[in-house]
Amino acid sequence: MNKSQFLKLAIRIRRKSLDFEISNLGTESIRLWDRNNPWGWSTTLLDVMPLSQLKNFTLCPKPRDWTRTGPVFVEIPMGGHHVFTLSHGNPEWDAMDLINNLRDESFRVSGSLQVHPSLESSLYGVFIGEISSSPHISKPPHFWLFGP
Repeated sequence: MNKSQFLKLAIRIRRKSLDFEISNLGTESIRLWDRNNPWGWSTTLLDVMPLSQLKNFTLCPKPRDWTRTGPVFVEIPMGGHHVFTLSHGNPEWDAMDLINNLRDESFRVSGSLQVHPSLESSLYGVFIGEISSSPHISKPPHFWLFGP
């Protein structure tokens, strides 16, 4: 179910982590895939934009193997929010080789949550759609992305 207009995504950059905070501005609870299962793992994206270039790099979590798992979701109540934290190596991002030269530079970063339609999304009434955060400036050292 697409309820993008009722969800707001904000990112918070910390020294060793980056938080995704998803707020439910609607009048009903909304279900999202939990990030720690196959249905939610690849829904988190980061856009990294060097301050000195017009080029944008989109980072997606690298695929991982899952054993014995089922669809798991979190339910955000009306007016509530859900936070999940990303840190160096969790997840491992693809395309890191394209941004390694930004370790010592400030850059803009924004996050998005993209959930594509699936049988399971329909069956469990999970949010389908895309939400994005506003960009924020990340200043070196970017331990949350590159590690120490």
